[in-house]
Amino acid sequence: MPEDIGYLHAIGLDYGIGFTSVMQWILEHVHVWSGLGWGASIMATAVLLRTLMFYPQIQSLKFNAIMQRMRKDPRSNEAMKLVQQGFQEGDMEKRQRGQVLNKMLRSEYGVSNWGIMWSLAQIPFTFGLFRIVSGMVHIPVPSLESAGFLWFTDLSATDPYFILPAAGTAFMMGALLINAKHTPPQQRKMLKPMMYIFGTVGFVGTTFLSAAVNLMTVALGASTLLTALILNITSIRRSLGLPTGPVDEAPAPQKKIQYEAPRSEAPGLSGLRERLTTSLDDMKKGVSESVSNYTGTYSGTEQEKAERKRREMIRKLEDMRKQQEREQFELKYKSKK
Repeated sequence: MPEDIGYLHAIGLDYGIGFTSVMQWILEHVHVWSGLGWGASIMATAVLLRTLMFYPQIQSLKFNAIMQRMRKDPRSNEAMKLVQQGFQEGDMEKRQRGQVLNKMLRSEYGVSNWGIMWSLAQIPFTFGLFRIVSGMVHIPVPSLESAGFLWFTDLSATDPYFILPAAGTAFMMGALLINAKHTPPQQRKMLKPMMYIFGTVGFVGTTFLSAAVNLMTVALGASTLLTALILNITSIRRSLGLPTGPVDEAPAPQKKIQYEAPRSEAPGLSGLRERLTTSLDDMKKGVSESVSNYTGTYSGTEQEKAERKRREMIRKLEDMRKQQEREQFELKYKSKK
């Protein structure tokens, strides 16, 4: 069967209507029109995808820059403080006042709720490309067995030397490090544990995937790294209206100071477990605060949730005690009639 437009659909790859079908259409056209083999076509499609996502990436960076400027406004801290206090005290009025103030600030700074979609634009298309390449391996497409290069001639098999998974992971981690320069200190704090966790999981996970999928990952990682390097050039950032220097963190709302006993670092596995737990807690806290800044809502930390539950329990017990006192009072005086 000739590998023309519609070939993948003819051999059984039918994903209906959606992002995967869009990427299948693009991949087939790149393969047929360019005359490249499947390996080179997969890489070219991945690079083309990153090129098309360059504009959404710029818009995402502009949106984040506006959000950072808004966070530096003292009224933004006041809004978050009201929302947090309302959550901790169970005061709905305070939470609503904070949300109204946050909404007013978003309108003043021109921040749209849809702005965050620029950051998410590439996800469905990237996943769609991953699905179609994985589907080609599982069918499999016959010509994949000889469409590779160098030491991985069979694209339907895994890389025996794990070079492709390592390269793809390294490119992605490099892009993260470069982009960290223009992120707030709070997010940079999350970056280190994220690199350890996602880097390790990403590398181990991709070693089980086919060379075709890893080629896609390498191409995406390399183009992402190149994009990060380009957007790290001061003159280009200035021409695009992006911040040219490191982002300063906005002053955080003041919180009650609580004493914590000094902890000695435990040796061995216990110490590693403690460090991982601390890193994950920092990540969750950072993500929660980032979501709060975007949406104007606040879900609270684990400690705050526990404190809120404790207060609610005390309030319920106090209500029960008062109810029992009223009932005892009524029984006492009713019996004397």
